[in-house]
Amino acid sequence: MSRLDDTTLLALDADGMLGHIRVLGDELARAWEASEAYELPAAAGSATSVVIAGMGGSATAGDYLAALSATSAEIPVTVVRGYSLPNYVSDRTLVILSSYSGNTEESLSCYDDAWKRGATIVATTTGGQLAERARRDGVPVWPINYQSAPRAALGHSLAPLLRIGARVGLCAVDSDAIARVREQHRALVQQFVPETPAANNPAKQLAEALHGRVPFVIGAEHLASVASRFKNQVAENGKSLAAADVLPEANHNLVVGLGTGAKGGESVSLVTLESERLYDARVQKRFDVTAQIFEEEGVPLHRLSIEGDSTLSEILLGTAWGDYVSVYLALLNGVDPGPVPQIVRLKAALERLGG
Repeated sequence: MSRLDDTTLLALDADGMLGHIRVLGDELARAWEASEAYELPAAAGSATSVVIAGMGGSATAGDYLAALSATSAEIPVTVVRGYSLPNYVSDRTLVILSSYSGNTEESLSCYDDAWKRGATIVATTTGGQLAERARRDGVPVWPINYQSAPRAALGHSLAPLLRIGARVGLCAVDSDAIARVREQHRALVQQFVPETPAANNPAKQLAEALHGRVPFVIGAEHLASVASRFKNQVAENGKSLAAADVLPEANHNLVVGLGTGAKGGESVSLVTLESERLYDARVQKRFDVTAQIFEEEGVPLHRLSIEGDSTLSEILLGTAWGDYVSVYLALLNGVDPGPVPQIVRLKAALERLGG
């Protein structure tokens, strides 16, 4: 029997991370419906650029909106992870501050920056200083009503961005699309849930194969940001090191590291997120060749086929893979996937240093 079929391991998940990742599609649909009542400033419709400022899971939601907008938006959509906004931000820019807690210092700094530049601002948050400042300044607050670790609230961070994107013409998302995504996510995670034995559970199988190794996760196009999310989930949930890259860029640098491939194969695995339906045919050809080269150098290979009926559905389905594999890695590592003690320690050290 697989170790992951031992139900006593589930007691490690004290914060209920498995429950949160199971209902991502349902919560996305619930948050989408709630966001219909929220209002945008009139100036948002005439913005010539959009910037989403956030960190961690909140920034991932921005990445996903940017990926959806890449082939449809007529204005640039940029995600900022840091303390300041790009120089081009002005009164013609829509700046969306995405912070689950509302107390993320980088997001608060970007709020001040956006305010000084006269940008059109929207805040999406559970509260905190961001909500206080926004309400004081008359800035719309799109509330997040979901209690969890920020990374587990992705559906509630993403839905407001999708609603804003649809309203200002960045992406074609509607209630029917959200409903289809919810059903496809439900169907996929039924294969991944703890009740499904490892013999029939590809997420458990992949977690076991990756246990004790460093996964290099590669995506492309709309799944590039999903590869990054996968890497982040392995780190935060699984308490394991991971890396992410993107094709075709990785073919111009990463593959050269295979000069020591035989040694790397002892500790590294390659995970690819592939979409035969939505990827450019030239990109899929690169996945085939890249996989062959890594395999020839002795690096274990795991090719995941992400099969949805839209860009949004493939983003959510790819997310489900990273969510479940990362939690199963935590269980194999004998740890609770919820706490992030290194981040707590880092914040305390920064506070002692006064920044």
